Amino acid sequence: MGETVERILEPKTIAVVGASTDPSKRGHQAIETLQNGGFDGTIYPVNPSAEEIRGLEVFSSVADIPEPVDLALIVVPEQIVPSVLEECGEIDVAGAVVIAVGFGETGKEGEQLEERIVDIADKNDVRLVGPNTSGLINVNEGANLVGADGVPAGDLGLLCQSGNLAIALFTEAVALEGVGFSHYVGVGNEADLRFHEYLPYFADNNNTNAVVCYVEGMADGRAFLQQARKTVSKTPIVVCKSGRSQVGKQSANSHTGSLAGNASVANAVFRQAGVISVERSDELLAVANALASQPPMDGENVAILADGGGHATLAADALAERGLSVPELETETKARLRETLPDAASVRNPVDVAGGTDDDPSVFADCAETLFADPNVDGVMLSGLFGGYGIRFSEDLEPIEREAARNIVSLAEDSGTALVVQSAYESANPETHAILRQKGVPVYESLDRSVTCFSALAEYGDHLKVAGKKGDFRPRSVDGTVVSADATDGTLTEHDAKEVLGEYDAPMTPYKLVDTPEDAEEVVAEFDEPVAMKVVSPHIVHKTEADAVALDIEENVGATFEELVGNAQAYDPDARIDGVLISPMRTDGVEIIVGATRDEQFGPVVMFGLGGVFVEVFEDITFRAAPLSEYDARAMINEIDAKAMLEGIRGDPPVDREAIVEVLCTVSELIVDNPEIEDVDLNPVLAGEDGVQILDATILLSDDDEVDEEAIKAETDVLPDGGDNK
Repeated sequence: MGETVERILEPKTIAVVGASTDPSKRGHQAIETLQNGGFDGTIYPVNPSAEEIRGLEVFSSVADIPEPVDLALIVVPEQIVPSVLEECGEIDVAGAVVIAVGFGETGKEGEQLEERIVDIADKNDVRLVGPNTSGLINVNEGANLVGADGVPAGDLGLLCQSGNLAIALFTEAVALEGVGFSHYVGVGNEADLRFHEYLPYFADNNNTNAVVCYVEGMADGRAFLQQARKTVSKTPIVVCKSGRSQVGKQSANSHTGSLAGNASVANAVFRQAGVISVERSDELLAVANALASQPPMDGENVAILADGGGHATLAADALAERGLSVPELETETKARLRETLPDAASVRNPVDVAGGTDDDPSVFADCAETLFADPNVDGVMLSGLFGGYGIRFSEDLEPIEREAARNIVSLAEDSGTALVVQSAYESANPETHAILRQKGVPVYESLDRSVTCFSALAEYGDHLKVAGKKGDFRPRSVDGTVVSADATDGTLTEHDAKEVLGEYDAPMTPYKLVDTPEDAEEVVAEFDEPVAMKVVSPHIVHKTEADAVALDIEENVGATFEELVGNAQAYDPDARIDGVLISPMRTDGVEIIVGATRDEQFGPVVMFGLGGVFVEVFEDITFRAAPLSEYDARAMINEIDAKAMLEGIRGDPPVDREAIVEVLCTVSELIVDNPEIEDVDLNPVLAGEDGVQILDATILLSDDDEVDEEAIKAETDVLPDGGDNK
């Protein structure tokens, strides 16, 4: 597999199928681009009606080419693609770039055609890029099958599902200076080659220091997570996923399913894999450039060196909003800064030079050296006018600024400290900034972009430290399942759901199912405390809406039983009533929600957040891909905004967090072990100082008649252990 991708991304021989003598056609322009772009391999035009194109011999069929072909660029209508792929099978063609549209993105007929070409390619050992792709580029070798002019060379590998966005990123990189690409791949429909299959190549490619992904949808998100986890140990990955406002799979019966929107799940599982996720396309290159050029941060502490109070304050606010810290500096650090700067300067963090650099920008280097040496500092942000002193004050300051830039870069490298420069003069492109960029230091006019870079560097550094404690996205292989209870319309009753949870020793309040008023009275007497009574019916999931729940019941138990059943029958006359579930009342503690669902792209995921009514009002929730490690579970608990409630408020004791960890891991095992389970919803779960208790439970089963065992097997064994598909 690795050798095949290498042949595709480093082609020495390229066949242009659909080559044309017409200069306005893609089949002519592709050859011209290769010839003029420095490609020194062999080009084979293929056209049954021509003899010569741009001085090259034309072959009537791919099968007539006299040697193996690394890559075939297919620029013919979609209906002809199958026959071309058949021809590719007659010689050793490693890969084919299918430009044509009209496949899976167009509807049922297109999907059938896409399945056909994948089948043909598979039988002929040809890997497909696309279809519905703009092509690919190896920038350093001139293998440009896109036709885009002036793509800047650099160290970013770009995987993108939008040709227009790729062009926009090429243009942005030119404007940024110092940012460029080693490769571009238009992933297209992922009919065959998928996002994750390119990652091992980029991890081992000496010209690539970070991978940039624009994703509209992943054909195999679970495989991407598995491979990304391996890749980021060498090469950072940045992803921007579109469709963020689209709510994912909905379920009227499950909070978990309805809250698992694309963005919520994608952001969380990317973070779990060590992938940096950005929300905006204009953050992609800035963040990738920082990750490619700067050392990962050892912590979240950023020192700000500014030449104005406004920039200093705004930078501090922006860092705090991103969850980063602006730490107190060491006493020795402040003393050294005080020796360097005027009395009006602030030597606290943020550091404001207060005019101390106006006539001597070299002071920036002196201050930066001091900050790099502070043990409380993981990154330094230079903010304000640096690079513009020769413009703002005097041309005589330009050479001083340039020398200061060289010194700052050298000092940052020696200290191993991350450095990002935010300057109001970035758009003026002063030579000072060119010096910084040539050495890999990001320079941006935008304060937000600069802070986003620090956030990414801190997140990436944190992942590298704890990666071994996280789950590896490989569900364990289990023989048999525990879900055998009777389900109607895919929903287990609360009683049956709790029976399933009992197989996993999940902590629950005691419960008993009764089917007569007399049995209800006997059970309540046994509990000898106030109880909750709830009708059990596979057809009535939201029991409160049916007025089929009674709380704090001690007396008139039989009458309450009859009233609840009557209310349920009135709510849905056709509902099957299995009885009434009785449990002792529990009120002391914090209500949380624990759930699990099967995301269409990433497979089984677990959810955690505040429970009860809070989950609907605040949606303060987080996700992780199952199976969870204990570290993953603890990270989920620490991630919600309202985690302080778990520490105890107004004199309440803190909850037993380890008990929550156990429940999260239990639900993780449950959904991994039982592929027929679609959603698990435990809400509320009451967390107290002595443990947790599940008060209510819902389990939804898949509506598929048969579970796809092959898909489940693929989830567990996408990549060989310890391997990278190379």
